[in-house]
Amino acid sequence: MNEDIIKKLKEGHYTSNPVGALEDLAILAGNYGWVCGQLEMILQRKPAIWNTLRKDVKSDTACERAWEQTSDGLDEGGLRLRLKAMDKMSSALKSLIRIAEGEAHNQF
Repeated sequence: MNEDIIKKLKEGHYTSNPVGALEDLAILAGNYGWVCGQLEMILQRKPAIWNTLRKDVKSDTACERAWEQTSDGLDEGGLRLRLKAMDKMSSALKSLIRIAEGEAHNQF
């Protein structure tokens, strides 16, 4: 679904459709919440896994690299990037909505 929003942003779809921007902003908010929940589950498991990994390496940096190679570590990185992208998309949609509100206000 986020790919749809990315495509619409790239094509300028929302410039003439502020209602669509508002609807997709709500969808992004729901997706953001879901991704945060997934990240939360990983972060709850991380300390125990990290402590186990730490026994086999010489430094915290090496342990973090080992963590990043686990399934949860890869997922953590991917989820953080998705959240960052959703933040940027939400910000862009909010800006477009504010502009549309200003234009509507100036018409009256």
